[in-house]
Amino acid sequence: MRYERAPAKTRHRVTISIRTPHLADRQSHSEHNMMKVLVAGATGVLGKEIVRRLREERHAVTALVRSTSAPQKVSYLEGLGASIVQGDLKDPASLAAACREVDAVISTVSMILTAQPGDSFAATDGAGTRNLIDAAVAAHARHFVFVSFDTSVVPDCPLVITKREAEDHLTQSGLTYSILHPSLFMESWLGPMLFADPNAGTARIYGDGQIRIRYVAMTNVAELAVRCLTVPSARNAIIPFGGPEELSQREALRLFEEAYEQSFTVTELPEAALEAAWRSADDPLQKSFSALMLSVARGLDRRMRPPFDNFPMQMVSVADFARTNAAAHKMGM
Repeated sequence: MRYERAPAKTRHRVTISIRTPHLADRQSHSEHNMMKVLVAGATGVLGKEIVRRLREERHAVTALVRSTSAPQKVSYLEGLGASIVQGDLKDPASLAAACREVDAVISTVSMILTAQPGDSFAATDGAGTRNLIDAAVAAHARHFVFVSFDTSVVPDCPLVITKREAEDHLTQSGLTYSILHPSLFMESWLGPMLFADPNAGTARIYGDGQIRIRYVAMTNVAELAVRCLTVPSARNAIIPFGGPEELSQREALRLFEEAYEQSFTVTELPEAALEAAWRSADDPLQKSFSALMLSVARGLDRRMRPPFDNFPMQMVSVADFARTNAAAHKMGM
């Protein structure tokens, strides 16, 4: 996998000369490297970290939350200095209000772990993301950063279809865009639900567990999303991004055993069984999870070549992640 610049015929650069009503304000933001940024998905783990990093850099942040968002999560965002706006991707009018006067939008939205009544891949990840892109266009935003994944290496499923459609809509919108294709998040795919559970002393291996993967930390993806607003090479680009090293699932498990100072009883999920589960699944959520697990067994990012030189940062390794979590576990956190 390589760092992709969109073909010249599909690149779109927004020039200052076409900016209207709030041009002076936006130029002032730019002169001080400050922007007004809307973060969609702000109450999620990745979204909150993006808000935190934007505020550290003194950007003005508007956090898009739902009326049903947990009050403690909203309070945390307010504590960071973010302005709060209620809206829903399924409600275009609320998005028009949320996007008013913003310079950029960063979206991390996916309903796969946060579905609420009325959500679906088609309505939220698909049409909802397209609604947000359209609202950003109408508001004359300059830049849209979309956290997605490489749909070409995951078997077809509702999640893949909607992400692919959203990416196509964004690249054709006329907005300057950055589409991020991170590898497997350590927090999810090396966590207790999907990988190693130190309390139960159990672990899961997908496939033979030998293919190497660039597991990536959520904090590094958040830093990349923020960097995309100011790094020229991120404009109109699709950016594959993974961790600093390639490790197999079994190598990752050994690091966890060393960090936790315990052994894990392994359950192996054969690739054939994972494929059968994917093919037979009827429920959209089950179909999408099965597709993701099958892609892990097949080594979904084995061709990835992250553009580290363009985005230098302190990367979190799997060993770092395991040690940090083991220390927290021992302290009962």
